Amino acid sequence: MSHRLVCYGLFVAWAAHDVEEVLTATWWSARTTPRLLAEGWPPAVVNSIGTTTPRFAVAAALVGIAVLAAAVRGARTGGRSLFFQAAVLVFGWHGVVHAGQALLVRGYVPGLVTAILLVIPYAFRTRRHFHRPPVPTRTIIVVAVAAIVLTALAQALSRTLIAPG
Repeated sequence: MSHRLVCYGLFVAWAAHDVEEVLTATWWSARTTPRLLAEGWPPAVVNSIGTTTPRFAVAAALVGIAVLAAAVRGARTGGRSLFFQAAVLVFGWHGVVHAGQALLVRGYVPGLVTAILLVIPYAFRTRRHFHRPPVPTRTIIVVAVAAIVLTALAQALSRTLIAPG
């Protein structure tokens, strides 16, 4: 498989994963947040994870710009870009986080199916495809922190732009 195709696969895998998240956000929040509150989870935590499909779609679109940038950078460098490589690692870890979240809440979480069937396998196979030396820890940390901050900002903006419900 060509390096360019594998690199653009990051965006394709991310898009498929986020479609699952967008389509299940409202349903999951309506079904799960009352249960978590009844179980005594802190309201601040429960309220922070509850969302709606429109809010999630706005946040996902904003994050998608960064994912597309990583994929393009990877394609332009034949997969040698540290930004691309770190993004693939962080994306794979994101899939593992979904599995952990599902265990924590004892049930489905938005994105779980594609995290297990697509995100984690894509990240693993892509790392093997390029046979690159390990990405420097500092680069991974910078990309991971940037991804967390970008996601938080995108979610905050979506909550500001779109009324609840």
